[in-house]
Amino acid sequence: MKKVLAGLLLFFLLPVVVQAEDYTYTTNLDNTITITRYTGSGGAVTITNTIEGLPVTSIGNSAFYNRSLTSVTIPDSVTSIGTWAFAHCYGLTSVIIPDSVTSIGGDAFAHCISLNTITVDDLNSVYSSTNGVLFDKNQTTLIRYPEGKAGSYTIPSSVTNIGGTAFSNCTSLTSIIIPDNVTDLPPCVDPVSKLGFGRSQLFEQPAIGQYWEVQVVEPP
Repeated sequence: MKKVLAGLLLFFLLPVVVQAEDYTYTTNLDNTITITRYTGSGGAVTITNTIEGLPVTSIGNSAFYNRSLTSVTIPDSVTSIGTWAFAHCYGLTSVIIPDSVTSIGGDAFAHCISLNTITVDDLNSVYSSTNGVLFDKNQTTLIRYPEGKAGSYTIPSSVTNIGGTAFSNCTSLTSIIIPDNVTDLPPCVDPVSKLGFGRSQLFEQPAIGQYWEVQVVEPP
């Protein structure tokens, strides 16, 4: 009998997925909404800030995975973006992140091959952006370089850490200049010689086998 009651209690505690307009969602215990899936037609999407009168505070894991988006504006009710939330949105070119977002899951924008701009509101206390590139607030960590952004790139001198997938799948990127004060590199950055942090290094993209020329800038 106790097992039956425990099972019923667990059932009622599980979030119920509901469909509303272009989204499926769950209602959290604090009466906020997590979007679990986008079911709309795509294009330029401004995500709703309320569903059924409750604030949308979370974009769930893979919620917009492989949808036909061209641009996304996230409302200032949202505080968290889940893992792979916008992954494989091949036509997505730009993302606007409001000041309210304090958590972005791993690979949230992975395989967005057309993405060339990530814009973070200046008032955000955790994240920032410069020239379309995603950083932490103090710009000491480069979190994500948009995969569709072409040409060469000079990492700002404030950066000391490059995220593990910061340059993953950036096939349009031709070269990177790394400032000397960068002390933490992804494991796929290998020196040409045994000198370690030498002037010339290659940045390897294991999934494609592509190499970029990388220059390490030493102080004068």
